[in-house]
Amino acid sequence: MRGISIFSVAGWLPLWTFGDRLLPSGDTEVTVTAMVQAQSLRGYRELVGDLGGNPTRLLRQAGIDPAALNRLTAFISFEAVTDLLERSAAELRCPDFGLRLAERQDIGILGTLAVAMRYSATVGEAMQCASKYLEVYNAAIAFTIRTGEPRAKARLEFRLLPGHYIGWAQTAEHGIGLTWRIMTLLSEGRCHLHQVWFPHAAVATEATYRARFNAPLVFRAGQAALAVAEKDLKLPISENIQELHDVASRYLESRVSRGRTTLTVQVRQVVEALLGTGTCSHGEVARALYMHPRTLQRRVREEGTTFEAIKDEARRDLAQRYLSQPDLPLTQITALLGYSEQSAFARSCRCWFDMTPREVRARLSVGSHETSLK
Repeated sequence: MRGISIFSVAGWLPLWTFGDRLLPSGDTEVTVTAMVQAQSLRGYRELVGDLGGNPTRLLRQAGIDPAALNRLTAFISFEAVTDLLERSAAELRCPDFGLRLAERQDIGILGTLAVAMRYSATVGEAMQCASKYLEVYNAAIAFTIRTGEPRAKARLEFRLLPGHYIGWAQTAEHGIGLTWRIMTLLSEGRCHLHQVWFPHAAVATEATYRARFNAPLVFRAGQAALAVAEKDLKLPISENIQELHDVASRYLESRVSRGRTTLTVQVRQVVEALLGTGTCSHGEVARALYMHPRTLQRRVREEGTTFEAIKDEARRDLAQRYLSQPDLPLTQITALLGYSEQSAFARSCRCWFDMTPREVRARLSVGSHETSLK
């Protein structure tokens, strides 16, 4: 039997997950599991409101800052998400809450990964592309596609890795539902579902499941999985644009750890998002990652760098990008990089490139490559 690892297009994405974390509890640090991006809960507030509930209260009860759902760079613990979905289903007396949330989401929640997938050549290629960048998104979930199954089926399996929260019926159903929605989108309805396995007992009525999955259902299966025809992995994606797929893939590739661990990559992501907002401090970045500032500094030091070095590297790379755009004023670049004064930006340019910003721009404008600026 062959097997290829894939990611889950389940509701934990885009996750930008970086494994087990240490979170503050006074002076005590406690270990929790993977972090997920708050945007994975897109549509949650609206769904709860439609069901007559109070989303703010439910979020707080699950230990989630409601404001996090408005911040692209905010992260939430995986356990908090699973607790929230279970809590919401119980309080709102909505046993198919996870499935309903999946129906309000689509591939767009995957960010750059959605671009790489949407513009892949085939459904199978999209899945393999996502598999390659799993470490950027989720370290708590393991996913595989098993081909060579009986009757030429391909089985998409996903499971929690050891040590992670197991009371996840709503989260599993949310993931299964969204996975199937996205596969349907990519194949334009041509992909056929042959069977669905749930790791838990049924929590809703049979009619509820049948309305979403027109296929045999197996409960208490020990894992969450979908079966499709193996040939469906070869279905072409009509929106395939190789250039866009390649651009997105290169961006994702740059975020995959190569001699640096995932935490450093994620700190860099948050720094890039916060530069220019006036909030790109060590404390704010730690807060966005739901980490104690001391923990963040210790963890990145263990990876051979510092927060200040990551921020400086991000500024340097962005400075080259912005200075290559001749119509972008230097005053605006100064602000975009989070400097309060243009003189501070000029000093950094001299440190990075031994040139003034204008000299860097002039060099770039005559065709010098950014990579030549050492």
